[in-house]
Amino acid sequence: MKRKILLRYPAEMAEEPVFATVLLETGIPANILYSSIGARGGEILIGVDAPPEEVERMMALFRRRGVEAVEVRKAVRVDREKCFDCGACLSLCPTQALRFSGDCSLEVEEEKCVCCEACVPACPVRAITVRSFE
Repeated sequence: MKRKILLRYPAEMAEEPVFATVLLETGIPANILYSSIGARGGEILIGVDAPPEEVERMMALFRRRGVEAVEVRKAVRVDREKCFDCGACLSLCPTQALRFSGDCSLEVEEEKCVCCEACVPACPVRAITVRSFE
């Protein structure tokens, strides 16, 4: 099962190779979904597909090295009061994380979402938001 982990780096850790070190130590590949890091610290959102105990181990290693590691369970939000299930967002989603359910209402498969935000401007009523990681 793919999980999204948000890594928050303090300023003093911005130039340390913590990310590479943890990946090498655990042997767990990670996909960078979002990154904003500089001299004042920053954040990296990664996607990890590994057994739960291995992901927990990875998160513990980041924390031990001074990097906050939290799991992001829901990044995409659909305002059901605004959304009228037009489907304008579906074709733009590169991972097919958005789809119609059996009753033709919009559904989000969070585990497929890479937080690219292609769906956000496609929505004519601005019913879709993606959590800001800044």
